[in-house]
Amino acid sequence: MKRNILARRAASAALAACMMFSLSAPALAESTDALLQQSTAAKSAVSVLDEENGMMEEEPAYQMDLKYGSIRVYIGDDGKQYVQQGENAPQQSGNLSITTNGSPTDNTITIEGGTTGAKVTLSNVNIETTSDAAVSVSGNVELIIAGTNTNTLRSGTDHAGVEKADDNGTLTISGTGTLEAYGGQGGAGIGGARNKNAGNIVIESGTIKANGGTWGAGIGGGQSAAGQNITIRDGNVTAIPGGEAAGIGGGYQGDGKNITIEGGTVNSRSGGGSGPVAAIGGGRVSGKGENIQITGGNVTLKTVDDDDIYIGNGQQEAEIDPSKLLGTIIKLDENDVKVAEIVQDFKITINDKPVTRKNYEDILGDGILCYNIEEKTLKLKEGQFINGALTITAPEDVSIDLEADASHVVEGDLTVNGAKDVKVTKLGGGAAAAIQGKAEITCSGDVILENWGGSRGDGRNLITNGLTVKADTVTTEGGISGETMIDCIGDIKLGNEHGTTVSKLTVKSANNVTVTSGSVNRSIGQDGAEITCSGIVELDSNRYSYENLGKVSFTQANGKPYVYIMAKSSEYAKSSEYKDSRITPIPETIEKRYLRIEPRETYSITVKNGTAQVVGDTDGKLTTAFAGEKVTVSGENKNPSVTKFGGWKVISPESFELTEAQKNTEKTMTFTMPASPVELKASYSFPAPVLDMQVTVKGGTIRVGEGESQTGTVFVQPGQTVTIEADEPAKENESFHHWKVEKDSSKNIGIIEGSLGSETEKGTEKIVFTMPQDGVKLTAVYSIPASVLRSTVTVTGGTAKSTLGEGSDIPAEIGTTVEITATPYDAEKYPGMEFVEWEIVYPDSFYEKFPGGIPENLQLKLNNAKSAATTFEMPVYPVKLIAHWSASAVAGPDEPIDEDFGVEPAPMDTTGGTIAAVAVGGAAIWGGYEIATRVILHNLLPEGAAIPANRGQLALLIWTEKGKPEPAAQPAFADITDAEQAKAAQWCVEQGLLDAREGKFESDGWMPKFKTIEIWNKAFPKK
Repeated sequence: MKRNILARRAASAALAACMMFSLSAPALAESTDALLQQSTAAKSAVSVLDEENGMMEEEPAYQMDLKYGSIRVYIGDDGKQYVQQGENAPQQSGNLSITTNGSPTDNTITIEGGTTGAKVTLSNVNIETTSDAAVSVSGNVELIIAGTNTNTLRSGTDHAGVEKADDNGTLTISGTGTLEAYGGQGGAGIGGARNKNAGNIVIESGTIKANGGTWGAGIGGGQSAAGQNITIRDGNVTAIPGGEAAGIGGGYQGDGKNITIEGGTVNSRSGGGSGPVAAIGGGRVSGKGENIQITGGNVTLKTVDDDDIYIGNGQQEAEIDPSKLLGTIIKLDENDVKVAEIVQDFKITINDKPVTRKNYEDILGDGILCYNIEEKTLKLKEGQFINGALTITAPEDVSIDLEADASHVVEGDLTVNGAKDVKVTKLGGGAAAAIQGKAEITCSGDVILENWGGSRGDGRNLITNGLTVKADTVTTEGGISGETMIDCIGDIKLGNEHGTTVSKLTVKSANNVTVTSGSVNRSIGQDGAEITCSGIVELDSNRYSYENLGKVSFTQANGKPYVYIMAKSSEYAKSSEYKDSRITPIPETIEKRYLRIEPRETYSITVKNGTAQVVGDTDGKLTTAFAGEKVTVSGENKNPSVTKFGGWKVISPESFELTEAQKNTEKTMTFTMPASPVELKASYSFPAPVLDMQVTVKGGTIRVGEGESQTGTVFVQPGQTVTIEADEPAKENESFHHWKVEKDSSKNIGIIEGSLGSETEKGTEKIVFTMPQDGVKLTAVYSIPASVLRSTVTVTGGTAKSTLGEGSDIPAEIGTTVEITATPYDAEKYPGMEFVEWEIVYPDSFYEKFPGGIPENLQLKLNNAKSAATTFEMPVYPVKLIAHWSASAVAGPDEPIDEDFGVEPAPMDTTGGTIAAVAVGGAAIWGGYEIATRVILHNLLPEGAAIPANRGQLALLIWTEKGKPEPAAQPAFADITDAEQAKAAQWCVEQGLLDAREGKFESDGWMPKFKTIEIWNKAFPKK
């Protein structure tokens, strides 16, 4: 199947870029983790590309025999592959196979790839040349090694066996066959010629043996040249350098950089010679070895001299972190004796035995315990359990899941240090403990210990010798003998369906703690419990339990106040049934089978002129209470001989209300605490004399003499000084306006300070008066913008009458009836004039907001629009009406009724309340009526002149009548092309008769007749 080489190379390049790290410094260890994962992902990506691109139809192979002459393969200008042998004409061939049938030849192969890769298959090729490179490649080239026979390439002096040009192209070698490449003196086996760097070499498969010539690398740079960006993904690869060069990397004096081994079997040795040189890395003298990564495969490295190194730069051996190695590295000395073996170490120890890539499937060698690499989880094999003590040390990203269907899961002590989650599960069987010993667990995640064996009669045991845990959360099922000590961040849930849950419990820290038992046994043993946590505690023995909970000590971790209850039947009880631990501490011994402890927020209690006491608080020291607690307050009369109790007033919160009985109870008034701070005030005032009169104030307070301020109705002796103060407005846009004297109030209020005000005059918020002989009733009136409850009525050609006035421009209260009457013409001067109808002119904002028409609910409804005298109900906006007359009745006017001048309404707020208007909105109205405008215009305009229909016609008529004077400035209106029209417009603008906006005159703009009259009279004033 044909593969898309470019796609594979793109994936390879991306992988290589992600996986590079430096082996020339200790930073190697830090970068390996991510690279291990990226390597696996990259292999998968390449596999997908192969599968997808393999769907392409295979081009028939075109085979050429090299014995007939040297062959050149290249990519043409059309992006297609061509081949030329000797002097023969080039031929197009995208699937080329070259052979010599095993016979040696000195003919050579040159492959020139471009951005489009060239693809050549070698099948049983044998090249031996003394002067050139057997195979030389440049650009992007895929070299496929085919067949079962060996392909042998021997090059001449200064050349590599497979010579890779020093360019940005990539040489990819793959296939199932064998390739032996020999460089001449100074040349690499596969890579660079003498003094030529070589890079971007990828070996994907095949059996590859690369022999460098003297001073040349096996795979990499030639003499005095670097080998870099070399990746081995798979295959069986052997790299043998010449003297003083690296097996994979730099030639003599050359660097070896960016070398990655992802898989396969790789054998590489150092070149030896007169100084240290690396098996993988830099050549002798100045060659550097950097960014070398071994992420997989089985790699064997050999040094041929004592001072050679395995991986590095000839001077420094690179360190390899075994925990980040996905393969095996074997190091041999010059005698092929193994001196070291490096395998992947997962940093897990089981009973002091490390878990490695070699033993992870059977860690202890007894077929019991294994490590799942993908899940990062230690597990028991099916049907197995741990017979003896088990000690596990693991990184914080490794979990433990021990599950067994046996008498025990761990028949001995269990110790865990440093894992993530720890789970021990006994699936069934008898009542024997899941952990036959003690358990000590320290981890970063969740601990779940469960025994699902046992029965109600036999019980259910979990741990025999105590439990110590430090984790995030803890969950258990089954009985724990000995002491249980838990230190965690999250919740603790301990249970035992068939027996006592814990013998003794100590919780050092937790969020919520729950301990339950489903049998007649107690949930906590006789040694009791000491619990420190920040959340809810629930200790629940079965209601049929023979024993009560016993000794319980509780500490609130955050110092919060808390309540408790000892009756499960009240699990959903009202807050009042809980006990306040500040008043009644939790007993040391719980003589109940149930205990629930909850942290609760408390709220402050503030009392002016009195005291407060939480019910049950005999010391009276508590100044806060829980929501639902009972609180008793009592007033304190500091002048009992002079003043008397006038009731309780709630200062805050606004939503808190007292009953009438509570308001009037001076001593030991009890209320239920809401879920917010409460502030109350006991009011006291001077007692009323026998002939006291009532002072009633709405929206304010009453103070008699120097007494306390009160609300509502107060009895006052005539002659006493009374101070009234208005309350703060309830709404932001309101302000105090005046005091309204009610109908049944005395009208002889002797004000000695301040002013009552009126609907049209602002008063003062505070007034002081001498109490008259009869009662006083006042209401504080607040104002908002006048347009809220009143607006204006403007009538052109008539008058209006409202509850607030009469005239052509008057205020009117919203919702009241307004009468309008058209002013008739002088019958002698204008005989035969008849009323036509009323024109309604809405505020300009209405036309802007509702261009498609005023909504029905906002339209003004006249009782009879065609009657000279009619009425309407005042809306919330300003009303403008124009009376229209005609010399004869008009059934349907053929021209639009003239527009009036717009008057913007004041902002409106229709919120309810006791409110009066304090100002009247309005605007200056043009001082003439539009009465028989056609007649007027015909009398004004030159004889025979038509009434102008728009701005342009009016400007031209005025300018012409003025004798067409030249304007002071050149006209420059973007919307006028006619020269005379432009001059007329410019002149009228300069005279202030008409205006222009943003360089436009708007000649077609409609001109109302009344406006035409105004402008004409301005242009031609009467003498």
